[in-house]
Amino acid sequence: MIIRIVGEGQWQVPDTEMNHLNRIDSRVEHAIETTSQSELTEALSELVTTVRTIGTPIADDNIVDSDLIVPDVSATIEEVSVWLSENPAGDGLIPG
Repeated sequence: MIIRIVGEGQWQVPDTEMNHLNRIDSRVEHAIETTSQSELTEALSELVTTVRTIGTPIADDNIVDSDLIVPDVSATIEEVSVWLSENPAGDGLIPG
C-alpha cells in the first residue's frame, strides 16, 4: 500500500502492517471523539513515525497514486474531523 504523509512524501508499506496501523488509527479516532488535541498529536506522531519506520520511501520523482493519505502531526481536531467525515466507509484514516 502506498501511503502519503502530508507535506513529507510517500512510503510503500507492506499490507501485512495494516493491522498495526489500524490500532494506531483507533487512537486517532478516540482523540477526535474526546476532542483531545494532545492525544491526537500523540497518535498522529506515532502513526507518521510508524509509516516512516516500516515503509520504504518512494522517490519524489517517481509519480504514483497514493492509496491513502495521512495528515501531518500538526493537524488539528477540526481538520481531522473534516477528513474523517469525508470518509463514507467510516474506517478512520486507515481502511479496515
